[in-house]
Amino acid sequence: MHKKFLAVFLPIVVAFSLVIPWPALAADGGENAAGKTTKTAAANTQYRGIDVSAWQGEINFNRVKDAGIEAVYIRAGEGANATDRYFERNYENAKAAGLKYGFYHYVTARTVSEAEEQADFFASLIRSKPYDMKAAMDFENLSGLTADEAVAIAKAYLERLEQRSGHMPAVYSDAYDARTVWRSNLTKYPLWVAEYGVREPGNIGGWSSWSGFQYSDKGAVSGINGHVDLDYFRESLFLTDDEQTSAQQIRHDYSKANDGCSHASPGESYITYTVQHGDTLWALAREYRTSVDTLVKINNITDPDLIYVGQKLLIPR
Repeated sequence: MHKKFLAVFLPIVVAFSLVIPWPALAADGGENAAGKTTKTAAANTQYRGIDVSAWQGEINFNRVKDAGIEAVYIRAGEGANATDRYFERNYENAKAAGLKYGFYHYVTARTVSEAEEQADFFASLIRSKPYDMKAAMDFENLSGLTADEAVAIAKAYLERLEQRSGHMPAVYSDAYDARTVWRSNLTKYPLWVAEYGVREPGNIGGWSSWSGFQYSDKGAVSGINGHVDLDYFRESLFLTDDEQTSAQQIRHDYSKANDGCSHASPGESYITYTVQHGDTLWALAREYRTSVDTLVKINNITDPDLIYVGQKLLIPR
């Protein structure tokens, strides 16, 4: 997922059209006496997947799909202000290829307040985009934190992301952290677990089952140069109809705020301003001779202390 170290020497990559070392995992359930798929079997339907970031560089998603990949998680960003430089490109190209897709975010928070800020940033990156799979928290660097501190940060992040995204997010974790750190604290959220060299995850703590299984970080897939993470994704990692409706409403509200807000005064003209690093509503209000309250109302801002790099604001001329 997140590459912590840049290798000095890269291994020689032998080109394969698609290497998936394990056969599809058996799902519980099956067909009933009438030959119809049971609810359990449908819930455990598995999709061949990958997850990608700027580390993969240019990706030919049409070739990826032709190789048998059905779904992809795309890294949107990291921390409170770093957008993955291939985020928009990967999103557009995966969508155009007809793949199912979702977004994940690498969390670096060390306090609850930082966790909430980073969740807001992630939500701001994806809220104008449709997507099929639950937004996922990738919080894997826990160095310097106690288990209780890590849990508090993760819970604050997930609760804030759920509020901002309109649906329950997912947790990405390796199997060790799932059973030793997160235990039963985060088990209401779907688990996307990483464990390599096994046919399926072993002990995953308080979770009764996994929703995503990352089984290799050295996969080879046609359309991608070098290694890529390989996954299986179950139906429980995909947005339900109700969650899709809720996320759609958030996208509608966001679009209304940024592309013709309902609170804009008739006959008044506006400029569209893209937030830069270091901007605050107070400074923008002073520069453009308006008020913070006006900017909050026009742009449907819930917290005047939180605006994000890349966010578009309507400002009265």
